[in-house]
Amino acid sequence: MKKILISSILAGLVVTTSLEAFDEQRKGFIVSLGAGVSSINTEVEIGSMGADETSFGLATSFKIGYGFTNQFLLYYVSDVSWYGYDNDPNDDTYTSGHAGIGASYYIEEDSPYYVMGGIGIGSFTNFSERESETGSAFIIGGGYEVSPHFQIEATYLSTNIEEDGIELNTGAFRLTANYMWY
Repeated sequence: MKKILISSILAGLVVTTSLEAFDEQRKGFIVSLGAGVSSINTEVEIGSMGADETSFGLATSFKIGYGFTNQFLLYYVSDVSWYGYDNDPNDDTYTSGHAGIGASYYIEEDSPYYVMGGIGIGSFTNFSERESETGSAFIIGGGYEVSPHFQIEATYLSTNIEEDGIELNTGAFRLTANYMWY
């Protein structure tokens, strides 16, 4: 009987929270998915030697978190740029990404304009070799909510990875179209 009562209370809380979560207000639970284009510059330094290359690719974005007001949102964010190098003889696929904590601030409570930023773990992955290196990263940018839930966002994503005497820095200018459930 006790298990049924506890299960019923928990189920009621989940249903009530879910019904209130997507109430057309940015205040409350939020989830966002996005995709777009990215221009990535990669710089590699090995001792005194260095090289850099710029590539174009796919940009993806995922956010899940909470809006404390209609102006301020705090969330877990994962932003990744997917690309290849023109001079790569193996035609490999690479990613440069950021996973961490992020925040958005809307200029006014019902304004469509916002600024955003985040810090966290940076990663660089070569999929054919199944290798991934990690370091630090940050993202900064701004956006415009075209209509409720639909946003256009311009960001700059930077990663810094140092491993075994090799320094790898990436900088990506990204333009994404995002859909945010709130």
